[in-house]
Amino acid sequence: MFGWRSRAVEVCVGRVLPLLSVDVAAERGPPSERKDAARNRQKIIAAARTLMERRGLDGVCMDELAAAAGVGKGTLYRRFSDKHALFRALLDDDERVLQEAVRTRFGLPKDSEPLRRLLTLWGALVDFVIDHKDVLAAAEVEARSRAALMESPPYLWRRIELARALSRCGVDVALAPIVADAWLQSLAADVVRAACHAAPVEVVRSTLKALPGGLPALQASPSDTSAS
Repeated sequence: MFGWRSRAVEVCVGRVLPLLSVDVAAERGPPSERKDAARNRQKIIAAARTLMERRGLDGVCMDELAAAAGVGKGTLYRRFSDKHALFRALLDDDERVLQEAVRTRFGLPKDSEPLRRLLTLWGALVDFVIDHKDVLAAAEVEARSRAALMESPPYLWRRIELARALSRCGVDVALAPIVADAWLQSLAADVVRAACHAAPVEVVRSTLKALPGGLPALQASPSDTSAS
């Protein structure tokens, strides 16, 4: 099954969530796997990434992928049963990179303005969805409902980080999670994918990144703050 399902985890603020499902963990192999096995995995993932960028998820053929990675078909299928399993592993790798970037505040100075941090975070979330729209859209189909997606660890992590960033920019703490949900709904992969088919990708990207432009209307006024 091609879904972005994960083990039940405790959502810890400021920590990278363990997003591996049992299936993805098996695809990664044991921690002590041989160097050649680890090297083959890296070659397969790199080749899959390149082919997907050129043709999209549906345009990738496993036989062609094995040739592009320079591995035998048996090696490919022993590690990944089908291309959905492969792209699930690719998505997991990139999710971890994203979470680590957020954890380290994208390398921004500690005294960076809250708005700069928010814009950097939101821009990274937009880029992630656009760059993985085909894989994420397939995952959304497997989830079968928007409610199931909103209960997944990746979504919950995004909601927490985005709500925190919003509250630091002056959005009421009670309102911030609601705004985060509204913003994240605009990043639904099926919607983003359809938009990228209807308009140039960079137009869609810049349009989504402009969403925080409405932030001033959400920020608490001095009278609101004094009243609370």
